[in-house]
Amino acid sequence: MMLARLVPRRRRAAVVGAVAATLMSVAACTQGPPPVTGGETALSPVDGETRTTTTATALTTLLVTTREPAVPVVGSNDQVIVTYELGLQNTTPLTLTPTEVQVLAPSGSVVQTLDQAATAAAMAQPAVRGGVQQLSDAQSATLYVTLRFPTRSVVPERLDNRVTVSGEGLPGGTATTGPVAVPVSPLVAPVLGPPLEPGSRYIAADSCCDSPRHRRALLPIDNRVWLAQRFAVDWEQLDSNNRTVTGDDPGNPADYTIYGKKVISAADGVVVDVITGLPEERPGALPSDTSPAKADGNSVIVDIGRGLYALYAHMQDGSIAVQEGQRITRGQQLGLVGNSGNTSAPHLHFHVMDGPSPMASEGVPYVIDSFMTTGQITSTEAFDRLENTTHPLPIQPLPTDGRHTDQMPLDRDLVTFP
Repeated sequence: MMLARLVPRRRRAAVVGAVAATLMSVAACTQGPPPVTGGETALSPVDGETRTTTTATALTTLLVTTREPAVPVVGSNDQVIVTYELGLQNTTPLTLTPTEVQVLAPSGSVVQTLDQAATAAAMAQPAVRGGVQQLSDAQSATLYVTLRFPTRSVVPERLDNRVTVSGEGLPGGTATTGPVAVPVSPLVAPVLGPPLEPGSRYIAADSCCDSPRHRRALLPIDNRVWLAQRFAVDWEQLDSNNRTVTGDDPGNPADYTIYGKKVISAADGVVVDVITGLPEERPGALPSDTSPAKADGNSVIVDIGRGLYALYAHMQDGSIAVQEGQRITRGQQLGLVGNSGNTSAPHLHFHVMDGPSPMASEGVPYVIDSFMTTGQITSTEAFDRLENTTHPLPIQPLPTDGRHTDQMPLDRDLVTFP
């Protein structure tokens, strides 16, 4: 891999040719006599993992790794959503183009196929949240897969993934990985109450499952990559004229419809962390001095049981009404919606995670026991363009509008909490 970087440009073609010849040679050697199996397995004395006596059959062109088991959740579209991530790493000095992803059930039946365009849209890198077309030598990316099923009973116990890549220099021009299994967790998404006081036209901004700001917010913390915001929601609100800014000054947090609304506990639990003392930020842009310690602003973390924790972030300083160690009940006021921390508009950031750290943990889905939807903002582009203005946002009706029970509000839904 370093060799390809160091050779002069005029020799690159020769090097690629040599690599291709090597791959063909390996393929020819390994596709000859059948592997010797012996039917035995052994445990490594170094790492304790299983080793087999089967001989190697092929070099791995694209390394595919899994992150977490997928936890199904019922969305407000009345479908069961299963979403997970795959790590992709090019192990060659060639440039590879992912052209297809097949997701299969254990039976071998195809659950979903992503073509080249859909695969690129689902691939992201740290500086690019989507639209990654190719992987150069040794480059890696994350593939975000989201599947939808009519009922939980038809969700397979695991999902096998095959990725096909093309590239100049590959034997035959393409390579397909062996199936990489993602287990489907038996965990049932916790049933919660609303995180905000009763009200209408709340926006489930950047909610599940393809919004890049939360869903693709991988964070390298303490020498490990985490995705605590996998199912996070930024709760904002429209006024009766479909505006996020009710007043006339988009630079004033108090002029936003959601500002000052009561943040309430979505479940019984114990407060494990409280952050206060952070000022309100000016809306319109993210602050320039954000750090991990200040990112959530004035915030509360609650242990809600079963190894799960709920984060309530960006509240007004001086409004937090609970303290660490306090046992609280569902519906109890925690504070008021503000604009503190890493935020460009007043909102309540809410997510559930499998540990007490709002960053060094994995995001877990949840459902809200009762709410109504009354439409959806038409697109993320429209929301981003009009969020910090006094202009109305465009709304479209949804076929599933009405009352919902034990479901998760999806991205850009307009929600009424009773």
